[in-house]
Amino acid sequence: MEDSVQELIAGCRKRHRQSQLAMYRRFAPLVYPICLRIVGHSEEAEEAMQDTFLKLFEKLDQYHDELCFEAWIRRIAVRTAIDYVRRRLPEEELIEETLPDVPDDEEEIREQEEQTLLTVASVRNALEKVPAQARVVLSLYLFEGYDMEEISQILKIQPSSVRSQYLRGKRRLIELLQNR
Repeated sequence: MEDSVQELIAGCRKRHRQSQLAMYRRFAPLVYPICLRIVGHSEEAEEAMQDTFLKLFEKLDQYHDELCFEAWIRRIAVRTAIDYVRRRLPEEELIEETLPDVPDDEEEIREQEEQTLLTVASVRNALEKVPAQARVVLSLYLFEGYDMEEISQILKIQPSSVRSQYLRGKRRLIELLQNR
């Protein structure tokens, strides 16, 4: 880990405002996109980012120097953003545990993906239109690199429900991108 990050951590543990501001400036570009992909709205993503840093400063004593600091921040950001989505939707609408598996025609999906030329902006706009429960799963799987089992544990749902939400979200995202 860089010495400057170690110094920032030490300063933040002592509650030095300058260190906290420097920490925020350094890691906000990492945290905001994570929150935006999961929450889907820029205003809420900014709030989730602010809450992520508040949690980070409060829990900094729990951070162990042998862990990757960036990964630790990412984990806090993901969980904070998921909390925002959960607060916005009624509990039963977020993710149902008993969703049936959706049949998967990978070849058809692959052909559709290849035919569609995408830009980052078009994907971001389409992702905002995907239902919240599927957007959370897509974001965790595609952008944050969690596997289905990890997502299942984070969201406290069955792995089959995670897969169903992923497939539904992926199909909806493809549909939105093709109809743009």
